[in-house]
Amino acid sequence: MNRIRPVVVSAVALFAVASLSACGDMADGAQGPQHGEPGHKMLQVATVNGVGAVVTDADGKTLYRFDKDLSQPPTSNCDGQCTASWTPMLAGVATPMLKGIQDTQVGTATRKDGSKQITLNGWPLYEFTGDKVTGDMNGQGANGAWFAIAPDGSKITAKSKAGGAGN
Repeated sequence: MNRIRPVVVSAVALFAVASLSACGDMADGAQGPQHGEPGHKMLQVATVNGVGAVVTDADGKTLYRFDKDLSQPPTSNCDGQCTASWTPMLAGVATPMLKGIQDTQVGTATRKDGSKQITLNGWPLYEFTGDKVTGDMNGQGANGAWFAIAPDGSKITAKSKAGGAGN
């Protein structure tokens, strides 16, 4: 009986360490749901011609932040009709996969409807329905309040240039 207890304790400890390691790998994009699977969310860095590094989703579509939102505490102020053009990036069932973004900068904000929206450095993230292909930034500067978001969470104020995605 005394020999079984250390084996069980060791097995539990090994499982805990493996589980924590998997969480770290998921932030690096190595594990978790694959592209296109339910629950898959990704934040990645892409280069847009004439603008530089911007954060995009798994499909390469530009992500935006809204100046009327709050980063501290993370709060979305785009509800109702606003979401018809600016789709909130809602949290999936798994930790978002990240490429080129620090996991310590990614979190969630609870929306008024109770859903969880992904944040970057506290800023809730959105897609613009007017962006149709990779590299589009058609929402850039809209109403003087919508801006593409940089990998550090800051807003990008540069105007996009025609030509779409770069390297």
